[in-house]
Amino acid sequence: MPQYPPLEPFNTLRLATLNDLPRVALVAAAGFYHSPTFQFQRPYYAEFPHDTVAAYWNEYRKAILDPATVVLVSEDMWDPNESQAVYEALRRIAAFNHRPSPTCKVIVGICSINLKPGSWRIGQFQTGNHVHSPPPAPAPETQNRDQNPRTLELYGEATGPAKAKYLAGCMRLSTLAVHPAYWRRGHATRLVSWCTRLADTDDISVGISATPMGAIVATKAGFEEQETIRIKGSTAQDRISPPVGDVELWVAIRRPSRSPSDTSSMSSESPTRESL
Repeated sequence: MPQYPPLEPFNTLRLATLNDLPRVALVAAAGFYHSPTFQFQRPYYAEFPHDTVAAYWNEYRKAILDPATVVLVSEDMWDPNESQAVYEALRRIAAFNHRPSPTCKVIVGICSINLKPGSWRIGQFQTGNHVHSPPPAPAPETQNRDQNPRTLELYGEATGPAKAKYLAGCMRLSTLAVHPAYWRRGHATRLVSWCTRLADTDDISVGISATPMGAIVATKAGFEEQETIRIKGSTAQDRISPPVGDVELWVAIRRPSRSPSDTSSMSSESPTRESL
């Protein structure tokens, strides 16, 4: 069995499990909805909310099982009114009819971290029960009807060169989302802080691609802008309906600190960020 280096303590966070996937998918959809990237890539989200949730379910299932990826969750006491904080189409998903005990903790924040290529930690996060436990239900099929192939193509063409230039070879904070009913409680900050502390421990840089909202949290965590990418929604306007807005993506790097990261005093002003 491989001997892995020590891990940063998870404290109030924990590794995601396959059993978490129904909740993780809902939190991802609720949080990423507020990202311009979501609106640009999924212009038909209102018509096909099940496709959106299924896509995130499958994305995070793949990430949980990937030896080179870490998926963390943050929990909070369940808010009985949380469904009022999400977009209308998402409230139609059957899972939102499930009402846990008011004293029950639920997942409210998630992040995924891609380890540096060749990292000695590859496989370290897939050795526990979190990947061996059976999922609560078969992975749902998605037809991706909420997406638009043209905007996906435009997004890839616009962001690919900068990501290849600055993020290749780095650990990467790949996705980060917090359910909007639980914003400004420090969940995004704690998730980002764990990632940066792991990078400091391993003395490596970590990269991100963030929307302007996420860039606020990232800047406080020590990330430095390398390039800003702008995509005009009008470039796709003649090809899709409904219309989509502009996208701005902030590509940034955080270099390792000589002392352990201490971001415990940061406030979570930016609740969502999607790095794709």
